[in-house]
Amino acid sequence: MENTDEWAARLEEAEERIAAAYEILSELQMELREAGQKKDAQAIGEAVERLARYGRLFQDIRAHWSDPDSGSW
Repeated sequence: MENTDEWAARLEEAEERIAAAYEILSELQMELREAGQKKDAQAIGEAVERLARYGRLFQDIRAHWSDPDSGSW
């Protein structure tokens, strides 16, 4: 896989953007919860959870690319 360094860099950039969105939405979720907007907070919470899973998935993919024999994939 000759392009793995480029792909890994692109995935890392995506992780950074996901982390930024995660932070913003987590704060919004907390504010909504404190304001009594339980349903809206739960909906935002679902997105927060998905972003966290995507971030971990991208990390796992990059780890596999750097060590394909690790067996983690």
